[in-house]
Amino acid sequence: MLDRNDPEYLREQQYRDAGNLNARIALHERFSTNTGDIHRWIFDHLLAALPAEARLVEVGCGPADLWRKNLDRLPAGWSVMLTDFSPGMLDAAKAALSGHEDQFTVEQADVQALPFADGAFDAALANFMLYHVPDRPQAIGELARVLAPGGRLFAATNGERHMAELDALLAPHVAELAGGEQSSFGLTLAFSLRNGAAQLAPFFADVALDRWPDALAVTEAEPLIAYVRSMAAGMALPPALEAGVEAEIRARIARDGAIRIGKESGLFTATKATTTLPSTPHAAAPA
Repeated sequence: MLDRNDPEYLREQQYRDAGNLNARIALHERFSTNTGDIHRWIFDHLLAALPAEARLVEVGCGPADLWRKNLDRLPAGWSVMLTDFSPGMLDAAKAALSGHEDQFTVEQADVQALPFADGAFDAALANFMLYHVPDRPQAIGELARVLAPGGRLFAATNGERHMAELDALLAPHVAELAGGEQSSFGLTLAFSLRNGAAQLAPFFADVALDRWPDALAVTEAEPLIAYVRSMAAGMALPPALEAGVEAEIRARIARDGAIRIGKESGLFTATKATTTLPSTPHAAAPA
C-alpha cells in the first residue's frame, strides 16, 4: 500500500496538480445534503473574527478554492499570502485568482519551516491538510510563531467517522490489495476533530471547535468512481480490483437509488496568547 502521508508521494503524485483534489471536491459539491458551501462557511468565521485590515497566510492552499469562492466579499484591506509545497497547486491558485494580484501573493513553502518573520500575520489557515504533515508539533509551532499576539489559526479537518460508509464498501478490496490485512481506505486522521484541540493547546491560549453538518447521497456512479480513483488506495488498485469496486458501486446505486455516506467535518479556531506562552521546542525558521 502507498504511504498516504509520504511527502514525496503527496508532492509528486497525489497533489502534483489539482486534478485529484478537484475530483473529490466535485463529489461533495454535487451530492452533499447540506445545501450550503463549506468554503463560504469557513469564510464566515474569518469575517466574524478579523478586522477590516488584516494580514493572512494560508498553508496548503491547494487551488485556492476558499478564496475563489469568496472573492465577492473579500475585504479590501486584507492581504493574503498563499503557500503550498506543490508547484502544480500554486499554478492552479494563481490561475484561480488571476486579476487579484493586488491582494494575493503566492509562494512555495513547507509548513514545518515557514519563511516568514515572527508575528508577520494576523491570521493563519490550515484547512484539511495538517493530518498530512509528518511533524505536526513543528508545523503548529511554526503557525503560532508567524502569528501576532492575539492572532488566530483557522484549521479545518475531519473526524474519524468521515466517509466511514465508503471505507466499509471498499475495505474488502483494499484488504485484498494489502495482502489480506484490514486497511481503511480513508486517511488515518492524525489531526482530527477528536484529537486536534489537544495538539493545538500547547501553542494557543484558546481553542474552539465548530462542526459542519453534512452527508452525501450519491445517485450517480461515475463521480464516486472518480473519487475512489483519486485517493491513494484507489490509485494503487490493480485493474481487476478496480473493476470490482466499480461494479459494486454501480450495483448499490442501481439497487438502492443512492449510496449514502456520512460526513464529519469541522473548523478549529485557535487564538494566540497576547502574552508569551511556555514554549514547546521547535526548530527556528528563517525570518
